[in-house]
Amino acid sequence: MKDPEISSYLSRIKIDDCNPNLEGLAKLQDNHMENISFENLDIVVGRKIALNYQHLFEKVMIKKRGGYCFELNTLYAELLKALGFSPKPVLGRVWLSNPKLMPPRNHLAHLVDLEGKTYITDVGFGGLISRVPLDINVSSPVNDKDGMIRVVNIADHQFMIQRQTEKGWMNLYSFENVEISTEDISISNYYMSTHPNSHFFFHKFVGRNTPDGRIALFNNKISIRKGIKVVDKKRVDFGHDWLETINKEFALNLDFSDKEMAILFENDLVN
Repeated sequence: MKDPEISSYLSRIKIDDCNPNLEGLAKLQDNHMENISFENLDIVVGRKIALNYQHLFEKVMIKKRGGYCFELNTLYAELLKALGFSPKPVLGRVWLSNPKLMPPRNHLAHLVDLEGKTYITDVGFGGLISRVPLDINVSSPVNDKDGMIRVVNIADHQFMIQRQTEKGWMNLYSFENVEISTEDISISNYYMSTHPNSHFFFHKFVGRNTPDGRIALFNNKISIRKGIKVVDKKRVDFGHDWLETINKEFALNLDFSDKEMAILFENDLVN
């Protein structure tokens, strides 16, 4: 990543400068989640999800789009490396919906070693993930402004990220501190972006953090939360109102063709 690209990236997430320490990493993660939206709309309209650097930089930095975990965390890792960090990719199993069977490794995040400690940092999870890097070897809960969150060791080299809710500790995703390959990431990305069984294949997910919570759009239902508490919900009509909402609330201007725009709403209009 060249200096002008670093400057463009930092400007996009509203940071002037960053040192390769825990304070810098925390600021990068928090600002990234507030200023670059999570969204899977390219998947819905049938675009190929490419993970090469030039494509991702053009999409997210130049076209001001968002992306889903494989896109956002892949690009984020390039910024981390350019700033002096050494990110290590890990694949996670998402447990949010309490699946009966073990879920696949279908989420990408990164580990960063700093001052003898290992932190997980993640800017591409579409839910209640931590705003701050978490020390994977410390199970004590941390307050990340949204509430309490923690990492617990569940087996050798295996960890679970959990969020405290009114009903107790909720599993978000597990991951393993083991080496993975570029091909592992490519396979997971291909499945999640092309297979009909992927929850990203039909449903539209858009979200971003706010200073005191998160705003999220799932298909045509928008929710606003303060911390982890949902304080408002409403329906957004597909079409003009929907596009206006993602522009206003998520700063997204879609570059879809007329054909792609028709695909975006075709199932909704039929139903």
